[in-house]
Amino acid sequence: MRIPRILSVYIARETAGYALLGLLGVGSILLTQNLLRQLENFASAGLQGGDVLEIVVALLAMLSAYAVPVAFLFGVLVAMGRISSDSELTAMRALGVSLAQLSIPFLVLAVLVSGLTAWLLADVEPNARTRLREIAAGIAARGALIEPGTFRRLDRTGERLLFVDDRDETDTLRGVLISDQSQGGNPFTVVAERGRFNIDDDGERAHLLLEAGDIHFEPTTADDTAHRRIAFATFDYAFDVAGVFGAGPCNVRPPEMSTPRIRTVLEHFRTHGGKPPDCVRVKTAERYEIQYHRRLALPVAPILFALLGISLGMQRSRGARSWGMLLCIGLVFSYYALLSFGTFLAEEGTVPASIGLWLPNLIFGATAVPLLYRARRAEL
Repeated sequence: MRIPRILSVYIARETAGYALLGLLGVGSILLTQNLLRQLENFASAGLQGGDVLEIVVALLAMLSAYAVPVAFLFGVLVAMGRISSDSELTAMRALGVSLAQLSIPFLVLAVLVSGLTAWLLADVEPNARTRLREIAAGIAARGALIEPGTFRRLDRTGERLLFVDDRDETDTLRGVLISDQSQGGNPFTVVAERGRFNIDDDGERAHLLLEAGDIHFEPTTADDTAHRRIAFATFDYAFDVAGVFGAGPCNVRPPEMSTPRIRTVLEHFRTHGGKPPDCVRVKTAERYEIQYHRRLALPVAPILFALLGISLGMQRSRGARSWGMLLCIGLVFSYYALLSFGTFLAEEGTVPASIGLWLPNLIFGATAVPLLYRARRAEL
């Protein structure tokens, strides 16, 4: 017997409705946790009110790849639990609807969610991560990198430090001090009465245009007691904003790369004996393997969630919605705990990424098959 179209639409609508509620709940939780952390990071660089909305949009896009499968699992569990607890499942069985026929709407939705998750991981999430870095560069472009009365890093290692005594309403800097240890054996300190800050149009290189100051060169050896000083009327001290926020084409991390780019990097590792390409930030192949297999493995999760949700949701319960929520939390925690464990094993080189990142799918698949078999035997 082929499941009637009306019944299929009814089940799909029930599942999609609860999944939407789950998406609102899960999305809110993930957004709140990550937004607070991002705002704290950006606040130290001079966050303004207009930046918050852009950060929220970028975070929503970045977190959607995690929220969508979880919300779908919630929808399957609650919908299946409600149908079972309200005796609708009994009525369907009395009409000859088998478990396989009942599973069709859930699996169709699972395939659609799987495709959506794959697209989010391959395209939306990398672009969102890149957008967050662009927002950081935009904050720096407004001069928000400079906070009077505080030493600020001009790179990620702390070899360049900036101190500004004051900044007036015209954005003129007063009492500027720069300590530069980035030249190895030629460290120097710059002191200037005033200056201004700007950034290139490409958002990658910043300039401190200093006036009326001195450059003090520190001794290069322990026996060197000579003090060298160069006075200047104007001095353009330039540095890479990429050094502050890790931006720039050669500072892109694997999660920010497109899938074709990751495949290209992995191919370079294979054909050059494990040697990394010149213009990459991460120099080990394992991180690229992990990101690549993550984008392949996670889209399978909605299908496994559907198989587990069907078998587990058939258990009759008066509190189907509450039970479904608790079961959803347990399954999601188990899946992502296994994913984190597999990622750790892959990072340590204990197992290949092709095994570590697929570990949750293997375990969930091995669990779903006997549960479905038992559910099938129960209806005979």
